[in-house]
Amino acid sequence: MGSSSRIITFKPSKLLSQVDFSLYGGKLTAGVKLYLRNNGRWYVRFTLNGKSRMISTRETDYSHALQKLGKIVDNVAFNDALSINDKRVTTFSGLKSEYVPYAKDNKATSTSEREKYTMRTLSRAFGSRKLKEITVHEIERFMQRRRKDVKPESVNRELALLRHMLTKAVDWGYLKENPGKKVRPFKESSGRIRFLTDCERERLLDACKQSKNTLLYPIVLTALSTGMRKGEMQRLTWDDVNLPKGIITVKETKNNEIRHIPISKDLLPVLHGLHIERPHSRYVFSRPDGQAYGNWRRSFENACRQAGVENFRFHDLRHTFASYLGMSGRNAFEIKALTGHKTIAMVDRYTHIEDSKLRAAVDEIGAKLVQSEIRAVDNLTSNVDT
Repeated sequence: MGSSSRIITFKPSKLLSQVDFSLYGGKLTAGVKLYLRNNGRWYVRFTLNGKSRMISTRETDYSHALQKLGKIVDNVAFNDALSINDKRVTTFSGLKSEYVPYAKDNKATSTSEREKYTMRTLSRAFGSRKLKEITVHEIERFMQRRRKDVKPESVNRELALLRHMLTKAVDWGYLKENPGKKVRPFKESSGRIRFLTDCERERLLDACKQSKNTLLYPIVLTALSTGMRKGEMQRLTWDDVNLPKGIITVKETKNNEIRHIPISKDLLPVLHGLHIERPHSRYVFSRPDGQAYGNWRRSFENACRQAGVENFRFHDLRHTFASYLGMSGRNAFEIKALTGHKTIAMVDRYTHIEDSKLRAAVDEIGAKLVQSEIRAVDNLTSNVDT
């Protein structure tokens, strides 16, 4: 080992003390964190030369992981893991190899899963291309090609992921600047809002009750009553449902923000009956073997056809929930709290008002104006008479 000094102070906590030492010419200055991942092993995270690092201790016991940190520092394998003597990442594929585990640790599960498909598209487009060759012009050409196959919204999602990857490349010292920041996304439509009328809702719920899939009615009623996303419902467990208090806690969300949703009086007995029916299931919507139900798309589409509800997707149940809130007079902040949207701007579209209510409001104003005119004429007549 080199003669450079190494001072590490271990504390009996998940957050280790600040570490500042030189290692084979590399400067390590960071708050070093030891944390437990889903595989049951402890990992150490720190920053070396401006680049985030994650190294497995291969230990499942916290105290053993702490003891092993010293061995890792004094081991040549640690230097290999730090890539001190390795070549720097120069290609898009190399960046992808580092970005994927980063995204898995820092993004919501649903987001990282969804981005797998977007990543495949970006890999086909840029593949082994050197990072320095990914220019503003190259990105714009990619977007124009993709625009021929998919909607502007889809291309913009791909651009957003590419931008973030290149931003991390800058943070990690692989690029000097992010060319994606100079690329403008395509103009998008205001967004698709399709919600159920009262008649459609009644017909759809009746069709769900008649479905061969006995879970379809509880599933659709839950979506209509809570506005939860499909993935949130698929991951929902009974630990997240407090029946006595009438609260659902959504823990794994798109925005990584926990939210609490009250259970309506109509939904509560349905969930209670479901719990009694399957007392040993971990998931609220589960198969007979207790595993998460999975995909109910076919059953839902069949119910929509039977009910005569056209141009309607399962996600539109979420739109319906938010739209009903808006039409009942709830403000954007209340809708945002219940639906878990990231910004107020995203829920503004749900604060629309029914035409009948708009007409009633205009008529009310008109009536006041007419009454004011009548009073003015009466006053004028009275003055003339006197």
